[in-house]
Amino acid sequence: MKITIVGGGSSGWMTAAYLSTKTDHIITLIQSSDIPNIGVGESTLPSFYDFITELGLTEQDLFNDCDATRKYTIRHKDWNKDGDWFHHFCFTESEHTEQQQWMDSYALPNKKWRHAYHIDANKLAIMLRDKVALPNGVKIITSTLDSIDNIQADYIINCSGFNNLFPKKPLVSTKLINNRAIVCPSNTIEHKPYTQTTALSSGWMWTIALQNRIGSGYVFCDKFISDADAKQEFISNCPYKLDIEKMRVIGWTPGYVQQPWSSNIIDVGLSAGFLEPLEAQALWATQYQLEMLVRLGLSEKSKRVFNKQWVRIMKHTEKYLLLHYTASTRRDSRYWNSFDTVDAIQFDNTQFNIFGKYSFKCLANGYALPYIE
Repeated sequence: MKITIVGGGSSGWMTAAYLSTKTDHIITLIQSSDIPNIGVGESTLPSFYDFITELGLTEQDLFNDCDATRKYTIRHKDWNKDGDWFHHFCFTESEHTEQQQWMDSYALPNKKWRHAYHIDANKLAIMLRDKVALPNGVKIITSTLDSIDNIQADYIINCSGFNNLFPKKPLVSTKLINNRAIVCPSNTIEHKPYTQTTALSSGWMWTIALQNRIGSGYVFCDKFISDADAKQEFISNCPYKLDIEKMRVIGWTPGYVQQPWSSNIIDVGLSAGFLEPLEAQALWATQYQLEMLVRLGLSEKSKRVFNKQWVRIMKHTEKYLLLHYTASTRRDSRYWNSFDTVDAIQFDNTQFNIFGKYSFKCLANGYALPYIE
């Protein structure tokens, strides 16, 4: 079967690498010569290790080729008036001390789904291309690609991200309101084995330490702050000297498509929807789609299951992310006052208390979604 992947970013090469490893399809990837990659996703979840090893790669490949560092937890700063809280990669609260010890010593955990990675997303795409996809026989075409009309394939996988190369599909709207991000790196080198988010006036800032730099940005809602004011707030609050010449603004509409698989076209990654960067679930969503696609195979029945499961997981993720805002006790701006407040939320018949004695009940299958018993 002939598969054509459109898009040469992280999702495109993740798709090419995974399908060329797990299937015997004839795969071609078309990448644009004039559309830059988003390349922001630098933080992964614990299941990413499974993805890499299934491709025949190792942690050392990530260290050597993607400037990777280990990640053990997510530190949320100033989201709550009672102080910071850590979203550890643990299954029970009794494992928190153990997780902290591994993080303090930068040790490789001997238990599954207890660590993830910070990576350079653009370098990840290059590594997957050169070490997996091309050796597996994937053909690559570089084109200006202003139309998909002439693509000859049994299935086309749309990894073109936010670009409108394909017929535009309506998005399922969400209650999440962040729709822009100021992104800027710093040449600072610092050992920080966790992702940090810091609540600001109209959203939150992230800082992620790679081997050779700090990745950082400010996620916000433009109903409450302008790009210019957001840039100034970001610069004032970022603890690192930013490379201002590389600062850019990324915008999106939070939501997801209801039928990522329609006809013979399958939307994967950002083209299937994007909620926001919180909790590093963007690359994971691509991984989830690819694993599901391989398990189901290519058929009409698979299409129905694929679409149904995509909507289910996006609804679940939306509730999970929204809970960070509605359970926060921060109410010092119009932005933070815009959220309904809750003490707890009902999650598939399981109650999750946030910002109490402990944070989330943590991982489901290593994906850092609330654990459903």
